Amino acid sequence: MKSRVTITATLLLLALTPVVAEDVPGIANLEAAISRAETALARLPDRPPEYVTNLPLARLKLKKARLFAEGAHFRGDAAEEEAAEGLRLLEMAERGEVYSPPRGELTELAYITRNDRTVQPYYVHIPEEYDDSRDWPLIVFLHGYVPSITMIDPWVLSDEVCKIAEDNGAILVIPYGRRNTDFQGVGEVDVFRVIEEMKRRYSIDEDRIHLSGVSMGGMGTWTIALRHPGVFAGITPISGQTDMFRWWGWDPDGMTPFKRFMVRWTNPEEMAPNARGQHIFVQHGEQDNLIPVVESRSMVQRVRELDIPITYYEFTGEGHYIYWDTACYENAWRWNRDRVRERSPERVTFRCFSLQHNRAFWLTVDDLKTWGTPAMVDASVIDDGRRLEIECENVTALSVDLETCPVTDVDSLAVLVNGQEVATEVRGETLYIVIEEAPQTHWPPRKRHGLSGPVEDVFNSRFIVVQGTTGSEEQNSAIEEQVETWANEWDQFADGFPTVVTDRELTEQQILDSNLVLFGTPETNSVVGRIAHQLPIEIGDQTYTILGRTFEGEDLGLVLCYPNPLQPGRYVLIYAGELYGRRLTINHKHDMLPDFLIFDSTKFSVGETEANVFGGWFGMDWQPDPDLAWEGDSEAPSPEAEG
Repeated sequence: MKSRVTITATLLLLALTPVVAEDVPGIANLEAAISRAETALARLPDRPPEYVTNLPLARLKLKKARLFAEGAHFRGDAAEEEAAEGLRLLEMAERGEVYSPPRGELTELAYITRNDRTVQPYYVHIPEEYDDSRDWPLIVFLHGYVPSITMIDPWVLSDEVCKIAEDNGAILVIPYGRRNTDFQGVGEVDVFRVIEEMKRRYSIDEDRIHLSGVSMGGMGTWTIALRHPGVFAGITPISGQTDMFRWWGWDPDGMTPFKRFMVRWTNPEEMAPNARGQHIFVQHGEQDNLIPVVESRSMVQRVRELDIPITYYEFTGEGHYIYWDTACYENAWRWNRDRVRERSPERVTFRCFSLQHNRAFWLTVDDLKTWGTPAMVDASVIDDGRRLEIECENVTALSVDLETCPVTDVDSLAVLVNGQEVATEVRGETLYIVIEEAPQTHWPPRKRHGLSGPVEDVFNSRFIVVQGTTGSEEQNSAIEEQVETWANEWDQFADGFPTVVTDRELTEQQILDSNLVLFGTPETNSVVGRIAHQLPIEIGDQTYTILGRTFEGEDLGLVLCYPNPLQPGRYVLIYAGELYGRRLTINHKHDMLPDFLIFDSTKFSVGETEANVFGGWFGMDWQPDPDLAWEGDSEAPSPEAEG
């Protein structure tokens, strides 16, 4: 079996060890300088602003230097240049100077993620005339899919296109999006973190933040804006998908219900009611053969059928790559100039699939009756702000932000839900509406925003990978290989190695601070052993028992997402048995996983996912529910194309 030192060196190759330092001395020098800075900063209660900006960028320069110093990207001169630039950034920080990118050209910046603690880039174009005496519009641009995208070869815009943003009086920022994530999950987290960084560094008008994107980024524009109504002043999707069933050629009726639901909650067309109150300008090429024009036409029609205004422009005779020219950007960003965010619409319609994305304008869905079924809310302020009428389905509790909701006198406000007047409670600037009392238990906690699952949500906040070491030598070796595979796949997907520790190395502070991604069983991972009696699935050696049923076989695997009994505000994610996702493309290892899945590693279903043996959702109380779990799966081929 490999030593722990060997494992760490393998998993954290790009993050910790000096690569070919003898060939590129600057790499070793920069690594040492970063280590000294981190050690000194650890003694301070807060990081000075010069280090908040300069140190992440220096870490990015180090990563790029290593990429240039090895493999297919080898360029010794470029590696030295990146390392020298990193050292210059740290020298600036030592003098108290915050790095400021030049005006009028596209420049990279960086931040350290909160989830896997890796360095991630983003790219900014600051107008020549920028000054912080006034607030500026911000255009957030989401790039298309390119399989070869890296931090040294990112998908960015030309100087000519960047100038269009400047000519329209806007700052432009391009999130990296963790490569090719469809801007969902950690990709969506990246977009909002980049917006946060831009608001920290620059004078940004929060009522004029615009979201724009092409191809994969066009779908990302749709999805993010419709999951977060009330955030953006305008959205301008270009050549983007709007229905993944149609795009992939999948038959929803032939899919296991939990898989069908997980596709639906990424589909813009399923969230069409959420377009109300938003400013939307759509563009597509008539002859698009990669993402057919029906994707935009159908979405626009669906929105218009709901009596929601939307603007559409079609490029006659043009194909997919209309974004290789400038016209679509000129159209979109000129249109943006007159758009301001609607903060206080009198009517909000909101289709809510998950408590991950549970807010629209001034309305928040706090609790659902049934998981795995979308909630629908139609809320209107009428009678000059004296009456709030709400029609809703599958909702037990709502809240209203009184600072932005256009009610006039909360003390005399009449609130009707589904035609019945209900009691409300005001705390601070929030009005709470309980439609149906939900049972409260000490353990497990009720599903809520930030703790609702499924698997994908584990990675949206801080997590740490925990390798089991308490089995036999053969078992420990197998788990070690799974962890190495998983961590390398995470890096290929999200461009950064996660933190990996053994169950013996895991600290109590890490348990408090992090979601735990646990590899092994109660026998082979001591952390799983500590919590096994509080889990809803009994985990044995290739055997899994839930709802009184036992499934066993050497080809079976388990993925289980659940609140952590040792820290109920955090998740545990358990991988036991066979490792999931062997046929899946690197970009889709996690996005079709429900709360739990017992799978057969030798059979495959829609989207090249391992066939479901028994899987699905836990209820709102995180308890197994026979109505939310399904046995069996239909085997079906999937197309080879990538969206």
